[in-house]
Amino acid sequence: MTSLMLISAGLNAMLGGALLLLWRLDRRYLHVRQWGWSWVLLGGGLILGPVLQDALPAGPLRNLQMLLGATALMGSQLLQLAGALAYRGHALRLRLALPALAVAVLALAVLGLRDFHAALWFGAALLAVGSACSALLLWRGGHRFERWIAAGFAALALVHLSGPLLDPQGRSAITYTAGLLVQTALSLGLILLSVGRAHRETRRQGERFTRLAEHSLQGLVVLQNHRAVYANPAALTMFGFEEVAVPAPEPTDLLAELVPLELQAAARERHAAVLADRGARIEWDSTRLSRDGRVIHIRGLSSHLEWDGAPAELLVMIDDTSRQRATDALRRQALHDELTDLPNRNFAVERLRELSYLGAPPFALISADLDRFQLVNESLGYEVGDGLLRAIARRLTRRLPPQATLTRLGEDQFLVLIEGTAERAAAQEVVEQLMGMLETPFAVEGTELLVHMSAGVALFPQDARDGAALLRAAEAAMHRAKSRAGAAWLFFDQGMNGASRARLDTEQALGRAIAAREFLLEYQPKFRAGTRTLSGFEALVRWERPGRGRVSPGEFVPAAERTGQIKALGELIVELACTQLLDWQRRFGRAPSVAINVSPLQFEDAGFAGRLLARLAALGLPSGALEIEITETAAIGHLGRVLPQLNRLRSEGVACALDDFGTGQSSLTMLRQLPISTVKLDRSMIEPLPEVQASAVVMATCALGQSLNLEIVAEGVETEQQAEAAEALGCTQLQGYHLGRPMTPEQAGELLTLAFAAQ
Repeated sequence: MTSLMLISAGLNAMLGGALLLLWRLDRRYLHVRQWGWSWVLLGGGLILGPVLQDALPAGPLRNLQMLLGATALMGSQLLQLAGALAYRGHALRLRLALPALAVAVLALAVLGLRDFHAALWFGAALLAVGSACSALLLWRGGHRFERWIAAGFAALALVHLSGPLLDPQGRSAITYTAGLLVQTALSLGLILLSVGRAHRETRRQGERFTRLAEHSLQGLVVLQNHRAVYANPAALTMFGFEEVAVPAPEPTDLLAELVPLELQAAARERHAAVLADRGARIEWDSTRLSRDGRVIHIRGLSSHLEWDGAPAELLVMIDDTSRQRATDALRRQALHDELTDLPNRNFAVERLRELSYLGAPPFALISADLDRFQLVNESLGYEVGDGLLRAIARRLTRRLPPQATLTRLGEDQFLVLIEGTAERAAAQEVVEQLMGMLETPFAVEGTELLVHMSAGVALFPQDARDGAALLRAAEAAMHRAKSRAGAAWLFFDQGMNGASRARLDTEQALGRAIAAREFLLEYQPKFRAGTRTLSGFEALVRWERPGRGRVSPGEFVPAAERTGQIKALGELIVELACTQLLDWQRRFGRAPSVAINVSPLQFEDAGFAGRLLARLAALGLPSGALEIEITETAAIGHLGRVLPQLNRLRSEGVACALDDFGTGQSSLTMLRQLPISTVKLDRSMIEPLPEVQASAVVMATCALGQSLNLEIVAEGVETEQQAEAAEALGCTQLQGYHLGRPMTPEQAGELLTLAFAAQ
């Protein structure tokens, strides 16, 4: 009997060990491990309990043996129930189970000391209840095989109850024989059940992967030795293959067929690296060839994969061709000029940055700007202007040397980057070629157009150490060349930087200076010819810049015109002149005539004349106290805006003078059209006096002026000989350093005191 009991208990432990080995093969299934330990503990509990019950004499060791046996049996039942719960997706609540286990073990121990038969019944009942609960869990909602297992657990419950029922010591041969059969069958059933579930789960996972792979928008390819052993439909479509199984019949050599020749070495290196490293994950971005020869752009991830017992490369790929084309289009749009298809300013700036690092090879930069291009747009239309720019771009692109890169910076400005040019002579040769290319007219929209350029040349690293500074240098040289007559070009020199910075500084400070009223007026006297008596003043604006001293009008007046601040400056000049006239009128009872220079840009404001007259009226000044001077070139260029306001001023008694007479091209024809009362001969006409030819010109001009009842003022009288000659030739007024330099208001007031006292 003892042998049978040992065989039964040992077989339980061995079957439990088999379940534990099965669990180690796939550790996802917790119920297999719990049932395995349950069977091991059941075998151990039976050995320590009924099998070896009389092996030790009564005493502490026997009591300990019985306690350990009871603990093993109750633990076995708890794990059996936990396994059934885990199989159904539930978890045993340890906070309740462990105290219950302790109570059961303690109850068994106490009963065992007092009444072994009662303890046997109590333990058998607990084991039977546990097996019945496990049977119930597997029966509910279970398939046929699960219900057979449930029946096995129910049979096991009956076996547990038969022990004390058939033998007071629990050693019935029937119980152990039945237990041996039931436990063996149940253990084998649990092994088969666990294996079946694992197989079904594996098959389900495989089916899921297959569905995911087959319906994925990402291409999946498994490579072994550059041959495709698997490819999903997305990958087949991506590369232009028909949707057939791969390989069919032989694996495809993708390296030779789909990878461009220049990229095959990189593909081989990556494939080898992935096969050698189980943790490899390499992202890549490259071009590939489809089966029909199209170039496609692929973003991929390569990782290690075991395939049929051998290492392989798993490729996860996305066809990025559309996005790449869009990116290329955006990049081209960002770096190319749409009108001429030349690289644009962004390209030029980036390329200059790349080339101008420390120790970089020398190169030259030419900034070129078309002369009077706006005239083409205004007279012939923007379509012709655009066509001209395209024609220029085509001609220059074809004829410039290979090392020269032509870009369009914007409007009518181009840039030529000449890499590898270290000498001024080489750069000069290219810029002279550039200028010569424009000597032949361009045929645009049925019209022949001849255009010229002004260009500036800067050299790296002599003229600047970075791309931005070099571009500024070339543009500074171009603007200096543009100020010269006709097509011209210049090399950059450092003085141009200083001039550009000074010009910018002047423009930036001008607005603040006007608001702070940093400007003042000086008054240069004019004298009546013959008598040399004072006939009036010309107000000359001066800028006393704090911390810088006096700024020349030749600097700030053009800056005010460029920035549009000439109107504000003009208003300030009128205010200063009127205030001074009012002071003199209060002191002397009358005011002299004061001439102020007016920019033609001031006449763009239709309210200029009205505000000037209103200011004179508000101060109570006679309109004849103020005289307006405008240059003949400005008057001719803005005749439509100037003439109406001059007519209004003249009708209200404000005299108008034509300044710098003799420097324009249409002066004589304008004398009758403009409502002027005075003509001021430019100093260039007075300086040669008393030379015969110069005298003849002045005499003829004076005769014409006298016939039109105009005052003739000789400007720039520097010597007595010039003064006498001007008087003799017919000039009615004289102005210049010989007779009087510009004066402060105080000095002019003293001169007025003497003049009015002599009258």
